Amino acid sequence: MKARDPRRLPAATWFGLVGALLLAALALVLGQHAAAARGWTGADSWLSAAVAALDDPAPSALVLACGIAAALLGLWLLVAACLPARRSHARATGRSDLWIAPRAIEALAADAAERAPGVLHGSGEVRRRRLRVEALLSPGTEAGVAGIVDRVGDRLSGLADLEVSVQAKEASR
Repeated sequence: MKARDPRRLPAATWFGLVGALLLAALALVLGQHAAAARGWTGADSWLSAAVAALDDPAPSALVLACGIAAALLGLWLLVAACLPARRSHARATGRSDLWIAPRAIEALAADAAERAPGVLHGSGEVRRRRLRVEALLSPGTEAGVAGIVDRVGDRLSGLADLEVSVQAKEASR
């Protein structure tokens, strides 16, 4: 049995929660309408007031705008429901079923950059298939970007196959 890839929650999860809250609000409005229609409360029905406000033989610009917004929202929800969930971890290279979190890759890259000669501080950021390393170099050092790339590449070899870019700047004196 093959293990499933680690994935985030699908985008449609949040829309399901919002939809459930909207259905609860609709149930509240319908319950208030039923209570007002039976005479259990002295207040007028909210639903009847809303329908009376919309009862106009001429088309309203507000109704048209709300209809277009509802159609676009429905299309957006449909697309979000069909999109697969994104992976939450990167697959390590090799034949093993090993996954590594992006934050772990960032920490390893930052540590490797900081161990390069002349580097005072390093940080990493993973975006999709790219790793961006920022390094703060000590003033007057001959340390180069190539050394940082080599250190980071050596540290991440076998763990992740990412495109590495290094942005280095010299610290002020």
